[in-house]
Amino acid sequence: MADELSDFLKLVAEEKAKVKAKPKKVAKAKPDMSELFKQLAELKEQETKKAEVTQEQLQQFEQIFSPKNVEAIIEEVAEEVEAEELVEEVIEPVVEEVKEQTLVEKSLGLLAAPSDEKNSDPLTPLNQDFVTQKDFQKHYTKIIERIQQQLSTVGGGGETRLSFMDTATTLVTSSSYEVSRRDYYIGVNYAGAVTITLPVATKTGKTFVVKDESGEAGRGTNRYITVLPAAGDLIDSKDRAILAYDWGSLTFVWRGDSWRVI
Repeated sequence: MADELSDFLKLVAEEKAKVKAKPKKVAKAKPDMSELFKQLAELKEQETKKAEVTQEQLQQFEQIFSPKNVEAIIEEVAEEVEAEELVEEVIEPVVEEVKEQTLVEKSLGLLAAPSDEKNSDPLTPLNQDFVTQKDFQKHYTKIIERIQQQLSTVGGGGETRLSFMDTATTLVTSSSYEVSRRDYYIGVNYAGAVTITLPVATKTGKTFVVKDESGEAGRGTNRYITVLPAAGDLIDSKDRAILAYDWGSLTFVWRGDSWRVI
């Protein structure tokens, strides 16, 4: 009996030892859904801001390159080109004339100053004495240079700028054309009515020639070549001139207050 009780207690002890040896189950942590939703909201906000910036940049681009702004830019460039043409046509000839006058005055400066007075000209006074032969040779060389310079300004003349010597020709093959200040001869070869607009004149005597090169200007109103002056100007006291005969031409000369047809 004692042996059986001892075996029973031994068995109970072994079972308790097995229970203690088993690992305890660890409870799994539940994910924090609020933190996840917070991150998703931040990402969505960032994407929204990016979309707003992109939309704003797109609107700015469309505004800058709108047809109205593009037209304004083109007009500004055209005005700058017209200003450059005005400088070439009006101001540059004056500058060239001043340069020519300066050269003549410089070359003839000795004749304009009294010969017996000392001035900025190294040849004055003409009655000076020379101490050495070297000084005399230097003075003599200067006189020869001055004579050569004076001779170079005498006779020969004539225009040397090719842009003024050659005749500028333009061919018009469309229904309209705005004449540039650099134009002279405007030939029209277009199967239809054509409108030619003259520029604002800045110099008396400015001349343009308009010619029917298609030989069809006299075949009705749908072949007429109409020449219009700039706003505010007139052509022989009228607001236009019409070329309406085959192979004909009209020459327009600015007389200071309006265009004359010759």
